Amino acid sequence: MGKKKNRPALDRYDLAILSALALNTRQTMVELARRVHLSRTAVSRRIATLKRMNVLNDSADVLNYESIGFKVRANVEISANGRATSIIKPELLQRPEVLSVSVMAGDGLLSLDVIAFDMNHLHSFITSVQEEGNTTTKVIFAEEKSQLTLAERMQRLADASAPNH
Repeated sequence: MGKKKNRPALDRYDLAILSALALNTRQTMVELARRVHLSRTAVSRRIATLKRMNVLNDSADVLNYESIGFKVRANVEISANGRATSIIKPELLQRPEVLSVSVMAGDGLLSLDVIAFDMNHLHSFITSVQEEGNTTTKVIFAEEKSQLTLAERMQRLADASAPNH
């Protein structure tokens, strides 16, 4: 298959912690420990290690897929007939490459947030979903998140909608 990629070694407990955090970042350490069948101390240590490895950010709410080997991120749109989208969506959500599926306005348009190890992996994924409908793919080269707090965001929206005096 080729040479082995440099990826952090994540065991089943690390993966269980990451999976649980992906579903709910607000759970307490006690809840997380119970969910993954480890002590609270062990979970705390593992989270600290995952942060040092840059797999999690400092607030433990964003998984850095690139740091664990997923070097490609893309948006894949699939045009399928309206009825087919309700059948396809659950199947797509079971694919390991698919982070999310959005149903878009338009004629059966699904938008997938996808991760892949490399371009060959992405190509293989796209080929496998093309039977569901026409696809359009946009590779994401860089992404930056807004640092605005909710309060700042709401204030700016209020300021923008206020009548000019």
